[in-house]
Amino acid sequence: MIARRSMSTLVLLGLLSTLTVPVQLGHAAPPPVVQTGDFTLSFFNNPQTVKRGSGTLFEIEIQPEGGFTGNVHLTFSANLPKGIVGDLSPQDVSVTGTGITFASFSLDVPKPVATAPTGTFDILVTATSGTITHSETAILIVR
Repeated sequence: MIARRSMSTLVLLGLLSTLTVPVQLGHAAPPPVVQTGDFTLSFFNNPQTVKRGSGTLFEIEIQPEGGFTGNVHLTFSANLPKGIVGDLSPQDVSVTGTGITFASFSLDVPKPVATAPTGTFDILVTATSGTITHSETAILIVR
C-alpha cells in the first residue's frame, strides 16, 4: 500500500508540474488614474478691438462638467502678430468642480505702424488636463 500511495503522489506531482500558473513578481503597477467629468473653455469678452498704443485683456472661463476637478494648463499660440506682446497668467489653474474658474491673458499693441500691424488676428488658446484638451480662438482686432 505504501508503494501505491507513492505512485499516486508521483503521478499527481507530474500532472501539477505541467500546469502553467502565472506568478506575479515584485509590486503590482498602480491602477490607472481615471478622470471623471470634463470642462468647457470659453471667453467672457471676445472679440476685442484695440488701437495701436494700447492693450487689452481677454478673460478665459473654464466651466467644470460632470464633477470635473483638477489642474488645467493654458497656452496660447506662439504665432502672435509681429510686434504684439502677450502674457498668459496664470498658466495653470485649479478647477474645483463647483463653479467657473477664471484666467486671463493680456495683449499689448505698440503704437508705431512699423511694429504693430492693423487687422484681425486669431489667437488660439488651448486648455489641457490629463487626456482632456479643448481649444478656443480669441479674436484681436487692431485699428
